[in-house]
Amino acid sequence: AAALYSTTVGRAQLAARQDPSAGTVRRATMAGIHGMVPLQAALAARRGSLAGALAVAAALPLARRLSRKVSPT
Repeated sequence: AAALYSTTVGRAQLAARQDPSAGTVRRATMAGIHGMVPLQAALAARRGSLAGALAVAAALPLARRLSRKVSPT
C-alpha cells in the first residue's frame, strides 16, 4: 500500500512540477487526495489491523467512482 501511494502520488506530483498548468496541478491534487486511501491502509496494516487495512483499501474504487460526480478538491 505504501508503494502504491508513493508511485501514484509521486508520479502525479512530478508531472505537476514539470508542467504546472491548471489541469496537471488539478490531477496531481486529486491523486494526492486519492493517495491518502492506500496511505491510511498502510498505516492500519503497520499497526497490526489487517482487516482495517483491507476495509480502508476497499474504499479506493468507490472514492474514484464518486470523484467523477463530485470533485474531491
